[in-house]
Amino acid sequence: MRKNKEFQVKKEVLIKIGERVFIDDVEWKAAEVINDIVTLYREGIGGESHTIQKTVKEVKTLVSKKT
Repeated sequence: MRKNKEFQVKKEVLIKIGERVFIDDVEWKAAEVINDIVTLYREGIGGESHTIQKTVKEVKTLVSKKT
């Protein structure tokens, strides 16, 4: 007999991949959203890549500020 797997229903999308936010006058882009954590990235001088993680709530307030 097959076991049924439970799938989590997608929550309302609050942050879109590629969405841009500014933190201390530096532009960051949303790279991925896993659970309630958003990974933001930016390209630095010389091609260096920088990433940080913020909660969805924190990023949502930053998105709201720019509009």
